[in-house]
Amino acid sequence: MAKFPSLQSVFKATANTIYRFPLETLATFVGTIYSLIIIDEISDSINFPFNIKAVICSSLCLVLFLSLSLYFESKITKAWVRFGTSIFLGGIIIAIVFNLSEEITFIEWLQLFVLSIALHLLVSFAGFIPKKYDQEEFWEFNKQLFIRIITAGIYSSVLYVGLALAITAITKLFNVEFYKEIYGDLFVIISGVFNTIFFLAGVPKTNNTDLPLKLSYPKGLKNFTQFVLMPLISLYLIILLCYEAKILITLSLPIGWVSYLVLIFAIFGILSFLLIHPIAKETGNLWMRTFSRWFYFLLVPLLGLLFWAILYRVNLYGFTHERYYVLLLSIWLTVVVAYFIINKQPKIKFIPISMCLFGLLSIAGPQSADSISKNSQLSRFENFMKVMQTKKLTFEQEKDLSSIVDFLEDNYGVNVLTPYTDDKLTALLKKDKTPNSAQIMEAFGLKFRSDYETNINKDTNYYYSKSNNSNEITIVNGYDFTFEMSNYSSINDKETVKINNKTYALKSVKKEYGFDLSINKEVIPIKIYEFIKSNSAFENNDNTDDSITQKIQSNNYDLVIIYNSVNGVKKGSEKTIDSFEIKILVKIKNESISNR
Repeated sequence: MAKFPSLQSVFKATANTIYRFPLETLATFVGTIYSLIIIDEISDSINFPFNIKAVICSSLCLVLFLSLSLYFESKITKAWVRFGTSIFLGGIIIAIVFNLSEEITFIEWLQLFVLSIALHLLVSFAGFIPKKYDQEEFWEFNKQLFIRIITAGIYSSVLYVGLALAITAITKLFNVEFYKEIYGDLFVIISGVFNTIFFLAGVPKTNNTDLPLKLSYPKGLKNFTQFVLMPLISLYLIILLCYEAKILITLSLPIGWVSYLVLIFAIFGILSFLLIHPIAKETGNLWMRTFSRWFYFLLVPLLGLLFWAILYRVNLYGFTHERYYVLLLSIWLTVVVAYFIINKQPKIKFIPISMCLFGLLSIAGPQSADSISKNSQLSRFENFMKVMQTKKLTFEQEKDLSSIVDFLEDNYGVNVLTPYTDDKLTALLKKDKTPNSAQIMEAFGLKFRSDYETNINKDTNYYYSKSNNSNEITIVNGYDFTFEMSNYSSINDKETVKINNKTYALKSVKKEYGFDLSINKEVIPIKIYEFIKSNSAFENNDNTDDSITQKIQSNNYDLVIIYNSVNGVKKGSEKTIDSFEIKILVKIKNESISNR
């Protein structure tokens, strides 16, 4: 019969975990406390950036401290050396995080994400750096870590759901009102404290002579890898190889997202390779042995497809952070493939070590994602500025420049562009210190083109949109009454408005130039189509706050037409109108009023 652990054994195990990982526990509690502060004081915008950075520091330091603990634990070094190194390196991480922008930018979040991945990878091999490497011990250590992560997640999820339901039951059954953040606080405490302590309690030692790391391969893992993961990997391999053969036969260019598919396939393939590694060479596992032997050779043609796809994009549009990391992963994958093909006795620790180093190199320095992407787009921006001095940009060039300006302004601010613009932005920056991409393009005498805009649509279709309002007659200040119309609606002679005890009957009749508006039998021609065709402001192709108005005078009335929306087709200089929506403001002249 299974025995449940006593409270005494639970407290003892928790105390041993805290004693083994004191700095990790401290980081856990600090991160949890600041997470609770964020939840309870979400409206406190002054301290919010500080609290977010405190949580980030705690998260990063937790993983760093664990890596260092495993390293020094394996090396059997004095405690003060371990704590001193951990505090020093942790201080560097804290300084880096708090030196970021007050509101962390997308690029900074990306750098933190990559740093977090690199530190997590460091955990997988830190305990094996100072000791003689053993392949089976390394695999077993990481298997136990992986299983512990899953187990901690399951325990934490069940505990949270159970307690959350208990709180709900108390609220419903006993009318007990808890504070509104209780569910968020409960989630943070369980995921922050319980989940972390539970995981740390199961982290194996790499130098434990009493409980050495001995290879133990779970049968369930073998079945999952052999009958689920590997067949899927093989299917994707066949699809990608067939696609590569297709583009070679048809001499067509690979589509952009195929690079992501190749990377996903390669990463999951490597994961499968690692999962089956301990039993891949057993005589009874022919399918696994074949996969393990030929996997990296089969990746070689896919590497060509991968580089072809990403380098083609880089050549056309330059580097961005996204393309940088796709290329970086491609280079890393090439190094891994070469290592496992050339080396007769490859060590699987090469995979996390190499990925960790590649990730760290991408965070800062002239070779980093940020530096290369920024310089690449600035170089392209400078080239466009030179081209503009000699000729007018085509639609596609204008669209490309819009994308560059949007990338640089969004990530680095407008000031990064000024050294290349010959004072073209001076007037704009005097009025607005933080102009958007559309305003910057307008300062160059160009229009901002979105990624979804096409030359065909721009040449043939146009639209203008101001607002949408109700279709009813109303009285407004400065005018006697107002009403709305469109090319789909009309006014019959039953529509009336009463002013100063006099009734005004309205009627509209469609004409080829727009429509005739009759007010008490006076007919006023409303020449809508002529006005739209002669006004280029309708071709902005965007929603706008700028009003377009048309004024019309008759014997007894002054009319102002406000255009709410217009769209149609333009072929060369000819323009046709498909639809329009207008608001008409009517002012009765004094002469008309005096004759009442």
